[in-house]
Amino acid sequence: MSNNVIDIHMINSKGFIWNANDWYILRTTHHMLGSLVGTLPSTPRQEDQNGLPCLLLPEEVRLLVENCIARTVEYPSFTSLNTNKTAKINQLDTSHNVTIHLDEICSNIIEVPLPEFMNNLERTRYKVFKDLWSKGFYLTCGMKFGGDFLVYEGDPLAYHAKYIVNCRDLDKQIMVSRSRVSSITNKKMVLAKDDGNSIMYLIYHLDDTSQNNNKINYSF
Repeated sequence: MSNNVIDIHMINSKGFIWNANDWYILRTTHHMLGSLVGTLPSTPRQEDQNGLPCLLLPEEVRLLVENCIARTVEYPSFTSLNTNKTAKINQLDTSHNVTIHLDEICSNIIEVPLPEFMNNLERTRYKVFKDLWSKGFYLTCGMKFGGDFLVYEGDPLAYHAKYIVNCRDLDKQIMVSRSRVSSITNKKMVLAKDDGNSIMYLIYHLDDTSQNNNKINYSF
């Protein structure tokens, strides 16, 4: 395996990046953001900023693997190690001479396949993510704003999200409420449709006077 291939560590079917250099390369070279979910070693009790590991979206994991940028791997569990060679450590031992060797774990890393799509929504989400990513956009999870993805025209450190993209059909009541959220947050709500050959985007405008949504075709 090439040293340039990034290892995505799979835990309970979720992909994590633990290496700081790998995370930096994904962000600056491949505009893959993920979400930092770890605590900062220097200030572990605060919640304003997070550090490694970086949790990747399922779509990010699949796209990175399919483009040979990364591979999905797992480490064997401690219970699978040879217990005859594992030293027993007294829980009350406070000696500074206790050493734990993880060479056996690191040498037995296992490459694992990508999980299959569970339903059509997962397949559509991936197609939409891949289409927007290939056009140079940055994408993050849009759950906080009631969508599937937030879409940025540049790195979120310098840009605000411009679009809230939904990859599923929405009834009128949900459409109105999400249109209001997008309007209040100065974003455009977009509905992505997979017609089998390409992705079609519809942008919705809420008409406050009639309480209706007006939709027009939109292209990125």
